[in-house]
Amino acid sequence: MLPLRQFVPSVERFVVGHRGSSGTAPENTLASVRQGLESGADMIELDVQLTADHEIIVFHDTVLGRTTKGKGRVQNTSLHTIQSLDAGSWFSDDFRGEIVPTLRQAIELIRGKAYLNIEIKPPEQDEDYHIRLEKILECIYDTGMEQFTLFGSFHHGALAHLKRQHPILHTAAINIPNDKRLPSEIASEIGCEGFICSLRELTHKRSEDALRNNIYLGVYTVNTSEDLEFALNRKAKAIATNFPARICDYLKSKYK
Repeated sequence: MLPLRQFVPSVERFVVGHRGSSGTAPENTLASVRQGLESGADMIELDVQLTADHEIIVFHDTVLGRTTKGKGRVQNTSLHTIQSLDAGSWFSDDFRGEIVPTLRQAIELIRGKAYLNIEIKPPEQDEDYHIRLEKILECIYDTGMEQFTLFGSFHHGALAHLKRQHPILHTAAINIPNDKRLPSEIASEIGCEGFICSLRELTHKRSEDALRNNIYLGVYTVNTSEDLEFALNRKAKAIATNFPARICDYLKSKYK
């Protein structure tokens, strides 16, 4: 695999499995990662959180109740307790027994097959998010994924910190709701290479600004052929979807 910094400019577009293949399997689980890889997605996007014992897990929410039968805050719960929870049956009985994986467990599946996109969550109140960043980076460097991982975040300060401390890392700012700044304005402030926004936020003005300033565009969440046509017309390069197999098939039929 090419390093991400070489891969991105070498392709017209690429498909990102949002939380794996979260439309067909429980989000952020190993089953979802596997399905995302099997679909042909070029990149797998995952959310990460820090447990009470400072382990990095693949999990979206700050609390346990939506996708497991657990209760309470992730940051107040141990890895052992979290991994004892069923993270699949909320989606379907077919996935009963799926665990909340560690980032390292997910990387073991992804490494060498696809690129990784980690979303850095904004800090919680009174949280020193630098601890979480250090633990994420420790895992990324330990597994040799530093050249194959994109870090995205609504928290642009975290991305600026990453760039200052680790210039080799690849970052993309996720547009903050109601932030009217153009991609180039944000990139000049925090040094990111990419800009990510929702379909609704992907205006011609943003698209033209990004292209003019050599900033690649990512868009979410592209789940239909109509969504895909819209994204491609606005020159989006990274196509994030809950249904990577469907979008990969649409692209194959469009560009065969």
